Amino acid sequence: MTKDLTKNKKILTIAGSDILSGGGMQADLATFAHDGFYGFCALTSIVTVREDKFFVHPVEEQVFKDQLRSLQSIDFSAVKIGLLPNRKHLQLTKEFLSALTETPIILDPVIVFKENDDYSVNEMRELFIRTLIPISTVITPNLREAEILSAISISTIDDMKEAARILYRFGTKNVVIKGGNRFNPKYAIDLAYDGEHFYELSNPVLDKNNNGAGCTFAASIATHLAQRDTFEQAVGKAKSFVYQAIQNSNQYGVFQNAK
Repeated sequence: MTKDLTKNKKILTIAGSDILSGGGMQADLATFAHDGFYGFCALTSIVTVREDKFFVHPVEEQVFKDQLRSLQSIDFSAVKIGLLPNRKHLQLTKEFLSALTETPIILDPVIVFKENDDYSVNEMRELFIRTLIPISTVITPNLREAEILSAISISTIDDMKEAARILYRFGTKNVVIKGGNRFNPKYAIDLAYDGEHFYELSNPVLDKNNNGAGCTFAASIATHLAQRDTFEQAVGKAKSFVYQAIQNSNQYGVFQNAK
């Protein structure tokens, strides 16, 4: 029997903390609340800033495991996954998600480049491909992450489409590649793909702080899928919401009195 999740207003983010609150779990929880959801969080890492550089501090493995165990009995309407700082966190997340067979899973595959990471980018890529992408409802990589995961260079919209096809073949149901303004400095262009159709989404680039836009975009997709919008509807609404959030951003990030 299929669960009716439209009335279930509980949603989970598995993500890192953004010390400046523009992105990460802070952006996720703010987006959930804006859309009328009660947000839960399993914290994967704490980010600090020193001399304009970001440093990622993973939550101790047993603590992260205990967080997930604490949430096992809650019936979530959707789960959004953000920064997973190492292989162990990724594997624990996969184990937790294995029981959520009817729950939309939105995977924002944040790739951390840091000298003291305990795994290589190649190992991370393989883990995503083997474990989380096949069980995801939507994956939302940015251009660089899409290049790493698809193993192709992206310099045109056609390249984005080819990368989306490759990522779709890894097992996800839908792909959104966040293109930003790489192809046109005046427009932020994203590409959505459902295995049959491509949807190009474009908004003018705003001269505002867009830190956290990717997190907010993925979190907004999660809330709309939780309400049983179609993929096309969810992505379109999320794109509009992020544009409004950037319009109203403060000096730290995108979420400031979004409409």
